[in-house]
Amino acid sequence: MEQIKVLIVDDEPLIRHALSTILATDPRIVTVNTKQNGQEAVKYCETNDVDVVLMDLQMPIMDGIEATKIIKSAEKSPAVLAITAFSSDDYLVPVLMAGASGYLVKDTEPAEIIAAVHAVHQGSAAISPSVSSDLISAVKNAYSKSRDIAGLIEDLGLTNREMQILDLLAKGFNNTEISRQLAISEATVKTHMAKIFMKLDVRDRVQALVAAARLGLVEIAREA
Repeated sequence: MEQIKVLIVDDEPLIRHALSTILATDPRIVTVNTKQNGQEAVKYCETNDVDVVLMDLQMPIMDGIEATKIIKSAEKSPAVLAITAFSSDDYLVPVLMAGASGYLVKDTEPAEIIAAVHAVHQGSAAISPSVSSDLISAVKNAYSKSRDIAGLIEDLGLTNREMQILDLLAKGFNNTEISRQLAISEATVKTHMAKIFMKLDVRDRVQALVAAARLGLVEIAREA
């Protein structure tokens, strides 16, 4: 059974221990190491095999946002899952734009943390329900819309099919679910997704979601 290799980064020893304990309850996840600041995390990821980084944001020496940006600049980089005590827009949008695949608050239930690790490892987004509404308002307020949506879509060159895929992405669908919903192959979904990344000038599906929401093209689904 292939395991998901996780690096935990937090300046508080108790948090590092608690997260390690939570992840240890899932046999498919192994904590390969823990680090206490972003600089240590960057150095570790440069020379070690990591699948997912659980990244705190407020840390000494180098914060989680800067560390995420550096880690994600590598050609083959792990997924980064931000986990912090803060749901402020000041942290939320910058870390997602830096390349994080998800954002959790530290009072998230253990089962949801484990599910989020699996989600980002598989290429999906993972956003705490408690901050989903903040994300919607933050990404919209981060960019002032000066053109109507139809004109923007035309300017970006997004096709109807690509807009359908973006809409399903915003609803939390993965590639398999999108292919079933649209009655097309997963390979076709991946081809459309690659074109979307190019047109929105982003690296992955989470960044595409953030960019599309920021531009007002989609609305990220709120948790009930």
